[in-house]
Amino acid sequence: MTSPLLAIRGLRAAYGKIEALKGVDLQINAGEIVALIGANGAGKSTLMMTIFGKPRARAGAIEFDGSDITGVPTHQIARLRIAQSPEGRRIFPRMSVAENLQMGADATGCSEAERAAVLERVFTLFPRLKERINQRGGTLSGGEQQMLAIGRALMSRPRLLMLDEPSLGLAPLIVRQIFDAIRTLNRQDGLTVLIVEQNANHALKLAHRGYVMVNGLITLAGTGSELLQRPEIRAAYLEGGRRG
Repeated sequence: MTSPLLAIRGLRAAYGKIEALKGVDLQINAGEIVALIGANGAGKSTLMMTIFGKPRARAGAIEFDGSDITGVPTHQIARLRIAQSPEGRRIFPRMSVAENLQMGADATGCSEAERAAVLERVFTLFPRLKERINQRGGTLSGGEQQMLAIGRALMSRPRLLMLDEPSLGLAPLIVRQIFDAIRTLNRQDGLTVLIVEQNANHALKLAHRGYVMVNGLITLAGTGSELLQRPEIRAAYLEGGRRG
């Protein structure tokens, strides 16, 4: 049996005395899109940040491609070609689009040829970034900033791309463009994706598999289509609209 690309076992993490993750088990196979859904405060973003080394895990294990990366510093995790597009985008507003993308490439020290090829791929996925290549990041629209945040993550040529709330605050047309790009990256490039989302409908339709997190614990798991059909998922995340 093929080992998962990412395996998380019994993961615990806290902010001071407040335990945010209470023993999480989750795995992602190479080439999968996996969605993690749940309400605000469930621990979704904390899980993603803990994978990336901040905060540090208090217990449990994180394995990437068969190697234990629990406690490995964030800059070393980036060199393993794990990339994150964080909630709130966190682009560099005074830097141009080109300079923001360059920051993503600098994280792994790829060659000029590799950098040029990935940049062209980013522009194919998000043509608007090419149109605004010399524009400051802070002057872009919210949707363009989200494209830039994802593009910056892609510049590191990730094996695992982690996206935290990519649809947050965006118009439906932009959300569709973002999710279409994620689907394209997975189908055409074989990119493995972990997507944290409150928009359960979009996320589960996109994902091969999904997990539901409640109060720092995984409470449900299954294929995206299976979870979409579960009455408790529909009641909590779909029928009442998008919840916080």
